[in-house]
Amino acid sequence: MSHVNFNKIFADSFEDFKVFENLDASQASMSSSGAPNSIWQILNHLIIWQDYLLKNLKGIPTPDINEMNTWVEDKIILDNNILSEKIEIFHHQIQQIKDEIKLLKIDNYKIEENLKTIQDMTIHLSFHIGEIVLIRRQLGQYPFPSEMKDFLTKDKNSND
Repeated sequence: MSHVNFNKIFADSFEDFKVFENLDASQASMSSSGAPNSIWQILNHLIIWQDYLLKNLKGIPTPDINEMNTWVEDKIILDNNILSEKIEIFHHQIQQIKDEIKLLKIDNYKIEENLKTIQDMTIHLSFHIGEIVLIRRQLGQYPFPSEMKDFLTKDKNSND
């Protein structure tokens, strides 16, 4: 059977577009007008849901969860250290997902199930990253489309 480079196919599927960069607890606690959830709630939801799907992808038996139960009630986070820890967990999960994608083989008997899980992950992540982008833009904390190329390529270590 021919070789399929799943890593290349999903290369940009788990991009976070730096939505958590320079985010503090005060900002994470905010939501825009009409938005049902704060960035803090979305981040926690993503972590819980990604953990569930990541276990499925790894073949770890996991009881089904109700997505509605993955939302934390507290809209507000007061501790920047806890926020940083959660963001680190999120980034670690993304790396684990990318690592699992590297292991995919076309002749794996669960390839269709695994690809469906990855597709679900990408759609879910894209939706919620989009929510965070919108909230941060409405709050004046995130660049607009015309500024995105420079923002995404800007060296994190520069003082610009």
